[in-house]
Amino acid sequence: MVQAWFIDPYSYGDPRLPHHIFPPKRLTPEQLQKQSEALVWKLNHRDPIALSTRIATIKYERFFVREDIIEIGEQITLNFHDKLAELYNETYLKEEIGKLVLDGEAYFDVKGHNDEWIRILAEPGDLICIPMEVATRFTTTPTNYVKIKRFFKKENDEP
Repeated sequence: MVQAWFIDPYSYGDPRLPHHIFPPKRLTPEQLQKQSEALVWKLNHRDPIALSTRIATIKYERFFVREDIIEIGEQITLNFHDKLAELYNETYLKEEIGKLVLDGEAYFDVKGHNDEWIRILAEPGDLICIPMEVATRFTTTPTNYVKIKRFFKKENDEP
């Protein structure tokens, strides 16, 4: 099951740490959707046929037409820590985006309806759809590596 929880609103230090509130307040996928409209699925990444079938269904249902793969890692990304700092800045998406973790792990933070940050731990097989115009930010865990397949609604040349 995909793990999600509210982040300590006064957290400081390394963003690659979990930053639970005390006591921890975890969310089910249904609560996550209600709080932020983000959708999460746990896919069987070890069964290529099941994975391919489920991805095709989700792409059709969510109207995703384009995809790519990105890798972020301390050993493969130039200026890794600067890149992580850039990705951790709060941004608003111009379209819904799906992100499937293929390898490694990462945190996706989304801002809930009450302006509380929610952290989602994404591991291999976790697919997250972050809606348009929801505040989001991203970082790896202390493993410092993640490989993600991203899904987009627009073609490259569309505005």
